[in-house]
Amino acid sequence: MDFKKKTILGRTGLTVSRMGLASGYGVPARAVEKAYYEHGINYFFWSTPRRSRFGEGLRILSKENREKMVIALQSYDHSGMLTTRAVDKGLADIGTDYADVLILGWHNSVPWKRLMDTALDLKEKKKIRFIGMSGHNRTTFGKLAKDPANPIDVFMIRYNAEHPGAEKEIFPFVPEKNRPGISIYTATSWRRLLKKGKMPGGEAPMTAADCYRYVLSDPHVDLCLFGPADEKQMEEGLTALSSGPLAGSEMERARRIGKHVHG
Repeated sequence: MDFKKKTILGRTGLTVSRMGLASGYGVPARAVEKAYYEHGINYFFWSTPRRSRFGEGLRILSKENREKMVIALQSYDHSGMLTTRAVDKGLADIGTDYADVLILGWHNSVPWKRLMDTALDLKEKKKIRFIGMSGHNRTTFGKLAKDPANPIDVFMIRYNAEHPGAEKEIFPFVPEKNRPGISIYTATSWRRLLKKGKMPGGEAPMTAADCYRYVLSDPHVDLCLFGPADEKQMEEGLTALSSGPLAGSEMERARRIGKHVHG
């Protein structure tokens, strides 16, 4: 398994890098450009908060590379009444006419019909191409995965060494054909897996790259989001792409640490 090679984001058919850069943590415009040109990162999560420096990077890249980029927007509006406004503003901020994926943010059950109707209307108007959903309730995603009429094209789910439940509650139900794309967030478990004070006795903390490799080692996962605060953190995290999947002993260590931190 070569993490440097791009993959297909499920039934969307979009070609994406195995890691996606998120906007909410402070990485500057020059790092956004560097991620694209030097590391092949083409999935960008224009999330909340939408940092202006990140947006500047997307605006610059979009001028010449938009068709090769995959941009995901997120809206936390559950009513459907503010979603269109959020999408329009998000697109205007980065100077593009459409988002490849609209992530309906933080749903622990199937979104309300009015919200889904709004998302489908945005899709019909070509402001978005595909619909995604994020949330913490793994059972909901497991049910959606089994439903052939499921309207969600991309699952954005929590999965890491501390919270590996997707391996039993979601991944086994993802069909081989017409499957949703799988995008992972919180690979570091909100940095808990990086803290020395939370480790088992005598164990060094995981690195951010270790956390990303853990996530990407599962064959169901298409991409792992990461949110560096600066260019140095970005470079350190991207070593996951060249390091490849965790070896057997590395995976055992990650699971041991995750179980301890969770406990």
